[in-house]
Amino acid sequence: MKTPLLFVLVFSLFCFENSHAQTEVKFNMVSSLLGIPNLGIETRISRKSSIQLDVLGSFWNSFLERPFHIVQVFPEYRYYPKGKFEKFYLGTHIGFGMFTVTKYGKSNDSYQSGRNTYYGITVGYKKKLNSNFKLDIFIGGGSSQATYRGYSKITRRRTDIKESESRNFNGSGEWLPYRGGIMLVYTLN
Repeated sequence: MKTPLLFVLVFSLFCFENSHAQTEVKFNMVSSLLGIPNLGIETRISRKSSIQLDVLGSFWNSFLERPFHIVQVFPEYRYYPKGKFEKFYLGTHIGFGMFTVTKYGKSNDSYQSGRNTYYGITVGYKKKLNSNFKLDIFIGGGSSQATYRGYSKITRRRTDIKESESRNFNGSGEWLPYRGGIMLVYTLN
């Protein structure tokens, strides 16, 4: 997992190096109501485009009697057709994540732990409230590719393979919406 971390660090340095451009910090009000903080930073790179980095984390040991540990990082390029760093925009992103959850349709006695990569788009609308604050309403989705292992909650042993198998990880891939919300945005400059 060293490559995504390096990418995030370089991306962050680029954001701060270009902080003379209009920069916004964000807080997802919807995910926070569920106890899942989602923070972001977006900076303009041209008249009609910006880059954003947002991070989401959930550290619930028991959510509806299931583990719910998720960390997601999304670097994203955004295009604003009107060129005002607000109103309608389209974005494209690559995301990285780690998880320990009970997959939908699985028994509460088991959980899965692994890593995800995301490739997708975001559609959003940013509404100006005053000179410093905006609302950013967005939804994003695309391809989610996971590698994981399944475990028993009781024995902590793998449940997804037979002892005679040598498979290290399971894999799955889906097309689905995997991010969204309403961000409260504060403009730094």
